[in-house]
Amino acid sequence: MRVTQAGFYNQGTKQMAEQQSKVFETQAQLSSGKKLLRPSDDPALAASLNNLKSQITVNQRYLTNLGRVGDTLKMQEVSVSGAVGIVSSITELSVQGANGTYSAADRKNIAIELKGLISSLVDLGNMRDTNGAFLFSGYSQNQAPFVESASGVVSYTGTPDYQQVMVDEGRSMNIGMPGSDVFGSVQHLDTTTGVSSSIELFATLELMYQAFLDNDVDAIKDNLDKVSSVHEHLVVQQSAIGSRMNRVETLTNATEDRDYTYKILQSSMEDLDYVEAASRLKNQSLALQAGQQTFAQLSGLSLFKYIN
Repeated sequence: MRVTQAGFYNQGTKQMAEQQSKVFETQAQLSSGKKLLRPSDDPALAASLNNLKSQITVNQRYLTNLGRVGDTLKMQEVSVSGAVGIVSSITELSVQGANGTYSAADRKNIAIELKGLISSLVDLGNMRDTNGAFLFSGYSQNQAPFVESASGVVSYTGTPDYQQVMVDEGRSMNIGMPGSDVFGSVQHLDTTTGVSSSIELFATLELMYQAFLDNDVDAIKDNLDKVSSVHEHLVVQQSAIGSRMNRVETLTNATEDRDYTYKILQSSMEDLDYVEAASRLKNQSLALQAGQQTFAQLSGLSLFKYIN
């Protein structure tokens, strides 16, 4: 087959354009640090990468939710720990006040101190998180969950609901605990009769305060066991929060490990091997240069030059 001068030029130009395109492609890879510059370079790999990135996004959302749960539990743990300390002080004062050597004036002074401790307990129940939301309100955020009336009655205005978020595929977790569980009803066992009953935390403490105010020693003694039940209840709630914090930490560690594995896999799939790419660019550039030189030399030949 006869090779025409036009055919020679077309073929040579095409080959150099293809080689130059490879050089540009490798340069672009080195500039971006990625193997794939466009999905069409490797459709199968591009689809796998998109799927993996979606999994990473979902996993990051789980980590965010776990962080939210953990932060809320930490703040609730601070509140309940403070409540345990306050009720411990109330218990100690109650035991002291039950002593027959105390005068009416002594018990009135203790009553004043008890009132301050109860108000501090209300303040702990009305704690807010870093976003300004009440920790113990459930779904209600219109007002503080615990409201103390002028007569000393403390009412819960929140909801008994547990807010939930997804922390893993098919798994949700409660964000915190509603105030009705922590500062609401308390199970009390009457050691004399063996009968178990439900008492209200703030109402029980208010009764103890009133007994001191009235200098009623018998009422103080009658309420001592109930105050002890309140203390035990808060200790149990504190332990429950601590247990949940441990579960959140364990799940967070597992989710972080999965996130790390995902990102290592993503890197192996899309990140460029710079050493290999640099070596490939060098070979491609040399091939292009050699092709250009050969084309220049051959394109300068003609029949007349050959005859001469």
